[in-house]
Amino acid sequence: MKVCISGANRGLGLALTSVFLEQGHQVFALYRHKGKEFIELEQKWASPDSASQLIPLACDVADEIQIRQLKQEIESKTKGLDMLINNAAVHLEQQRPDLRALDFSIYGPTLTINAVAPLMLVQHLISLLRKGAGKTIIAISSEAGSIGSCWRDREYSYCMSKAALNMGFRILHNRLAPEGFKLRLIHPGWVQTDMGGTNAHLTPRASAEAVYKRSMETYQASSISPEQLYIDWEGQTLLW
Repeated sequence: MKVCISGANRGLGLALTSVFLEQGHQVFALYRHKGKEFIELEQKWASPDSASQLIPLACDVADEIQIRQLKQEIESKTKGLDMLINNAAVHLEQQRPDLRALDFSIYGPTLTINAVAPLMLVQHLISLLRKGAGKTIIAISSEAGSIGSCWRDREYSYCMSKAALNMGFRILHNRLAPEGFKLRLIHPGWVQTDMGGTNAHLTPRASAEAVYKRSMETYQASSISPEQLYIDWEGQTLLW
């Protein structure tokens, strides 16, 4: 299977890339900057030819010009993609300020990267996905995007961006399901990453293995109903 993963440089994206590679898939791994762990993964799995299992591709997913260039690079290496995993995301309110201390300058970038960028990737890579065998589009969402089960009294920007991502994928489902596409929004759990912090319950590897299972279940399904669209890493449905 040929899969494209955004935000593959670190955290969950890096772990997901490792799991897919270990399971024998070819991964087009998108990154903004290469960290030490990504370079080590590249040294292990990448080779100069187009049949390389790991194909690292530089792309800022918030930049549509770079996404257009990305499409051309992928087209030069393969005729189609079987799965797209929109993983790249930011949480720019790590201090979780209260209402009186909100910094609205980070809201535009947060919404762009977390909610708009996945839609841009789908728009520009849809022709490759139509030629693939899987027609599978995954987005790493969060329970933070659930309005029905919202419990927070802060983290506005992150929660709003994930709720926007959820709506975007719900609309995409309406548009693409008649063509045989299968979409999924997956909450990966509370993960020990730069975003989740060291107190989180799941290691990136444990979360990635669970997300891999949910992604492959989606790939193998004949169709995904609206009720099955928004789930957690264990496969449990979440409230919109």
